[in-house]
Amino acid sequence: MKKSGYIVGILVMMGSFSVPVFTQNSRITSAGANIVRGITLSETSNLHFGSMSVPTAAVSVKLTTSNDRITTTPGNIELLAQAPLPQNAMYTVSGTGDATYAITLPINGAVRLTSGSEHMEVIDFVAHPASAGADALAGALNNSGSDSFTVGATLQVGEAQPYGVYAGTFFIAVNYN
Repeated sequence: MKKSGYIVGILVMMGSFSVPVFTQNSRITSAGANIVRGITLSETSNLHFGSMSVPTAAVSVKLTTSNDRITTTPGNIELLAQAPLPQNAMYTVSGTGDATYAITLPINGAVRLTSGSEHMEVIDFVAHPASAGADALAGALNNSGSDSFTVGATLQVGEAQPYGVYAGTFFIAVNYN
């Protein structure tokens, strides 16, 4: 019985001591936000393939981002040096300094130049951001929040394409990366 009395006494003594139990823990932490300036796109000049003769066969006329106008079959068309002259589309991008941005160009089959009921397709759009130094679909704004880029494309001219003034529009967008 003495043994059981000792055990009960030890248990009573142990119950009188309190062991700290952590049921909650807290901490002050930080939070933040970054409000960026909206990105804008301004057109400096529109895309124009210039003047050319009526082709003797189907031909593609490419306007590079450096404003060079070339054709793979020069015997089928004459690229004329009269107004209107070929001109790249040119854009200025503005936004938050040192940010990068992506350029969205039209997909093939989305752009058509028309003159009355006649039309020509514009394909293979390409951009050349000044910040990239090469043809690319992304650029970087300088520390003042500015960059520019040119756009070129390829015009598909049909055999004996009727003469006329052809025009159309296309969608282009820029977004922060």
